[in-house]
Amino acid sequence: MTGAPYPTGETLRARKQRQTREAIHRAALRRALEHGIENVTVAEVSAEANVSTRTFFNYFPTKEDAILGLRDVRESIDGDAAMESLMDREPTGDLVTDVAHLVRSVFAATLSGSTVKRIREAMVRYPQLRRRQLERVSHIEEHLGRVVARHLRSDSRFTDGSVDIDDAARMIVVVCAGAMRFAVHSSANEDSPRSIEESELQFDQTVELLRKVIRKLQ
Repeated sequence: MTGAPYPTGETLRARKQRQTREAIHRAALRRALEHGIENVTVAEVSAEANVSTRTFFNYFPTKEDAILGLRDVRESIDGDAAMESLMDREPTGDLVTDVAHLVRSVFAATLSGSTVKRIREAMVRYPQLRRRQLERVSHIEEHLGRVVARHLRSDSRFTDGSVDIDDAARMIVVVCAGAMRFAVHSSANEDSPRSIEESELQFDQTVELLRKVIRKLQ
């Protein structure tokens, strides 16, 4: 029997997984800022988050990923699951909205914005974190681009040969990822962190703003 869904659409299991991921992330980030990244150990982070080291590696492949809150690519994106997610939203008829929500679902880890300022501080102190973040984001966007390209090949608007489908897919993913970062950074500038529901509303408003800007440019 599955848990009852929450207002955000989470099942009980998904909610517990998110809470565990966030606990590990916050512990790793705190220890990096207070003790230095070179002194952060997986064992100490796991103990602070009240999980085993095995559980740590189920959520994050390295301590750097835990500090940044970056999910394991193997968990973050599975081609079939991502494609199914995109197709589930297809009836909206709005590709930007569909892909934006797909991107958000993959990157979702610290979207509340409650740790974004501290992550930025850590990246300023430790440039290797910024390099790691750029590497992982690029990797995920590349995978998502392939998923979206599969979708575009069945979309009549993209089958006339006027644009390269792979390039178009990657461009759409990058633009939608930018909208997600815009939403996260907007909430990070506030004094108090947003709730999940408020973050979702902020994201929906950001996607709508993106759609309006695109229409203006047409």
